[in-house]
Amino acid sequence: MSDTLCQEACVLIQELMECYVSRGVAEIEEMYQYLSPDILVIGTGKHEFYTNLESLKAGLEKDQEEAKDIDFIIKNEWFKAKQFTDDCCVVYGEFEACENNIEGKQVIINMDTRITAEVHRRPDGSLEVGSLHHSVPYVYQNEGEYYPKTFANIAEEALRRSQILEKSIQLDSLTGLYNRKYTEKHINRILTADKTGGLMLMIDLDEFKRVNDEKGHLVGDELLKKVSSILARGAAQASDIAGRIGGDEFMVFLPGDRSFEEGDRLAGYLIESIGHVFSGIGLDQSCSIGIARAEIEGEDFESLYHKADAALYESKASGKRTFQWHLNK
Repeated sequence: MSDTLCQEACVLIQELMECYVSRGVAEIEEMYQYLSPDILVIGTGKHEFYTNLESLKAGLEKDQEEAKDIDFIIKNEWFKAKQFTDDCCVVYGEFEACENNIEGKQVIINMDTRITAEVHRRPDGSLEVGSLHHSVPYVYQNEGEYYPKTFANIAEEALRRSQILEKSIQLDSLTGLYNRKYTEKHINRILTADKTGGLMLMIDLDEFKRVNDEKGHLVGDELLKKVSSILARGAAQASDIAGRIGGDEFMVFLPGDRSFEEGDRLAGYLIESIGHVFSGIGLDQSCSIGIARAEIEGEDFESLYHKADAALYESKASGKRTFQWHLNK
């Protein structure tokens, strides 16, 4: 199983890079289905820093326009993978490409690029790229020569890069909260392994589409960041979890023996505080919340999620800007 994930991930990244370097726009667009909506991409150019798929698409359109008269061929490439979890690995490798049809040209473009990419398996079994980083070798460094730094400095830099990679894998790039994958993973561990129980709050922003339609996507992104800060403050204890599980859907999980009163207080705080964020941009709306309590020993994420989701549906059906519990207290 481990080898299968790594092999498939290497093939995917190889196909992705070959599309980018030597194929047309249609082939590149076909690869978008394998990219996370919140993908983090760091390219070799100073401007090539993309934190979501939409900004990456815009950047690629400009790249393809500038490179439309250049025909590249792949001279050499290799990719390997290292697995970190059952469904997540990091692909690393290198490819070298150069211009084709160079007759009459005095300056030839040659690219020697290194790749690091986080690839994980979706619930449906398909692969998704969560982050991708390009780098180029330092041409002034001789073969076998190391920079005049101590091994301690080199180790510290490697640790820093590892921490950045770990963070990019677990966190939603826009809000800084846990992404859906790791929200589910951490909550499921608490429920099934630690067996401490807890409260799950599903939060859905009411009529969020109005924000993007009337105020624009930049305002919408800023609002999501402010909402995320409120959720992070609500998940005040170190063991509490706040995550973004969809475009405008969030989750807060309070592990342990938490009371109904505590759930009521947090839901009320979130509705009021998020309402203030909306009013700050001239909209009279807030959020709806569904709450479920893990009362069955060994209850897993999926069963508790369905309970909270059902309560959220009741909350939205009852007029929004309110909260409902799953079943009666």
